[in-house]
Amino acid sequence: MFPKFIMIRQEHPSEKLTNVSEAIRVTMKENVGETILSDLREKRVGIAVGSRGITNLPDIVRTLVQIVRDYGGEPIVFAAMGSHGDGQAKGQREVLASLGITEDAVGATIETCAESVSYGFTEDGMEVYGNSLALQYDRIILMNRIKEHTDFEDITESGIFKLMAIGIGNPKGARIVHSHAISEGYGPVIRNAGALILKKLPVSFALAVTENWKHETDSVEAILPENLLEAEMRILAGVKKRAIRLPVDQFDSLIVEEAGKQFSGTCIDTKVVGRIMIRGQKEPESPKIKTIAVLDVTEETHGNTMGLGIADVITRRLFDKINIHATGLTGMTSSCLLQAKIPCVVPTDQDAIDAAFTACGTLNFEDVDSVLIRNTSSLEYLCVSEHLFEKLKRENRFERDLRVCGEPFPLSFDDAGNMRAVPWQH
Repeated sequence: MFPKFIMIRQEHPSEKLTNVSEAIRVTMKENVGETILSDLREKRVGIAVGSRGITNLPDIVRTLVQIVRDYGGEPIVFAAMGSHGDGQAKGQREVLASLGITEDAVGATIETCAESVSYGFTEDGMEVYGNSLALQYDRIILMNRIKEHTDFEDITESGIFKLMAIGIGNPKGARIVHSHAISEGYGPVIRNAGALILKKLPVSFALAVTENWKHETDSVEAILPENLLEAEMRILAGVKKRAIRLPVDQFDSLIVEEAGKQFSGTCIDTKVVGRIMIRGQKEPESPKIKTIAVLDVTEETHGNTMGLGIADVITRRLFDKINIHATGLTGMTSSCLLQAKIPCVVPTDQDAIDAAFTACGTLNFEDVDSVLIRNTSSLEYLCVSEHLFEKLKRENRFERDLRVCGEPFPLSFDDAGNMRAVPWQH
């Protein structure tokens, strides 16, 4: 018999922007200035947009489009997403549409292209490839969220430099960067490739976006090209300080209701679950979780379950949604083959949880220390097994940063073995 679970809430400070569009206009005036903005006049201005699910993304892109148009330029949104979209122009457009980026939504032409051309060589001899579209614009605006990367830890991780090195790199450029990164380190390779692209392209400015742990937009900052490295380092350091984690560092089993690309590039966030599984990269020191079960994957993932290999068991329902080609392509492009593997597949949710509990080595399921989460981006509310709940009580956690949100409840399943919805709070 499975243990009962208790919903708890993590209390963690957070701030958010109330008017993202206005904040973008303010930072443009403060950090970019009239001279550079006026230079957009009568120019074809490419706005680089990646494949990540960024909160308020359509509003952010629409605002950039309008700013370009206000200053007399012709805004054009172009895809910068490496090998995502199945490494094809049509797939790139589909990914953008799934994120709310359509021509009607943002008020601008959208262009996609999977072709990669050589941009030149870095000082250490790596050839850098990039999107051929980007070379056709008179001016370019870079936009991305700055966040922790799922595959490594460095002074810059996922942000503007990654958008250039891997996103604008298109499939061929992304593959070369990842290949070099395995032996030379992700941070240095991405920065070197990004720096070369920055010199090659007519970048007017970048817009860095950050989100709080509730995935609400909490800052936007316009950055001139010459200030990009310093700014990205500073912004990432702040993001790390504000991050939220699971409330325990060591436990038996994690149950994840849904994985997805809108939550993490690896479908389940490696920094949250404490597993990276890339040869040559150091594993996180915490948390230490014996088994991880994932029950489903979101539609927004489009079957690209790259990263799900860090889990231990999945359901047949999830398995049937995997796009083998897209997942394999991303695994080969990134040289992260372990992450692209398929975990143990079992018929139902009930079977997946049973397998995860059994494999963690606890003979009595009621003694299992387990955490149930909706996804790795939703960590304010989560459920813990009764045995783990008692441990947290003894540590006085409910007098500090945790709150109880209800009575113990059993996991409930339908006749097909699928878990009935947990009433998550928002």
